[in-house]
Amino acid sequence: MLISKKGNQIMYVGITVVVFKEEDIFVAYCPALELSPYGDNEMKAKEAFDEALEILIEETSKKGTLERELLKLGWKLQQRPKPFYQPPMYSLQEVQKISKRNPSELYNQKFSIPVYN
Repeated sequence: MLISKKGNQIMYVGITVVVFKEEDIFVAYCPALELSPYGDNEMKAKEAFDEALEILIEETSKKGTLERELLKLGWKLQQRPKPFYQPPMYSLQEVQKISKRNPSELYNQKFSIPVYN
């Protein structure tokens, strides 16, 4: 889905985030972005993830490196007929293997990516 914003477009993308407990903290891990912020409980871990995601998008957008970073992480970019980013897909078993933990929660997070013409 593309929405125009100040001459540029905004694309909404969904990613999978897994929350698991590691010792005394909760980790919100997203393998598609290799982000793993944490908090004292599940809610704080999710809030930390939202903040880390926002920082990632803002900083890489400012530097003009967002697309390059996503492609390095295994994302695919379809240019035509409309720009579209496809994150790498991970099964629950793959996420469990990567995190080496059983998730206490698995959820989808939508976020926006600027698309420059």
